[in-house]
Amino acid sequence: MDKMRFVLLFILFQCFSVSANDFSAPFGLNWGMSVKALNKIGFKDAGSSGGFRILSSVTAPKPWSKGDEYLAVIYKNKLVKIVVFSEKITNDLYGSEGKGLYNKVKSLLAKKYGGPADSTELMGLDIYKDSDEFYQCLKYNGCGYYQSSYKYGDGFVAIQLKGVSRGTGTLKILYESSGFLVAKDEIEKNSQKSDESSF
Repeated sequence: MDKMRFVLLFILFQCFSVSANDFSAPFGLNWGMSVKALNKIGFKDAGSSGGFRILSSVTAPKPWSKGDEYLAVIYKNKLVKIVVFSEKITNDLYGSEGKGLYNKVKSLLAKKYGGPADSTELMGLDIYKDSDEFYQCLKYNGCGYYQSSYKYGDGFVAIQLKGVSRGTGTLKILYESSGFLVAKDEIEKNSQKSDESSF
């Protein structure tokens, strides 16, 4: 009986491993990479946030032609999330260049992961309603959204066009592995335990 349970657990583990591996990390990186391995290819410490360690680089082994900054999000010395920001889009009052880049990346992701699970492309909902206030609207909470997300296996991919200032924006792309969800859950549970012991 114990032997049978072991075999079943082994099969389940193998299935999970294959499923997790189906969602490969982008830009020539690998999920689970250590800080040391990332340091070797040019990633440097950029602080921490919400229980995660952040490393930053201006390039990657297989860089995106429009990529400006790559962030590696680490939990327990393993890469669990990747974020890349495009070069700044400038002198683009009406957002045509930004929307063009957004649609190009959206199309590339759809080819790989299928249609987006969710897509919101709305503008002028509040305050900034003129067509030449595209990026001000994106920057202002509740005014505009240009974002799409994709579910693939146990992973999650999202793109978001972000406003920086008038005529200036950037495209943000994020990849979350199945390990990121596990890490987030652990951090939340540990935070809850810590809060309970504080009262």
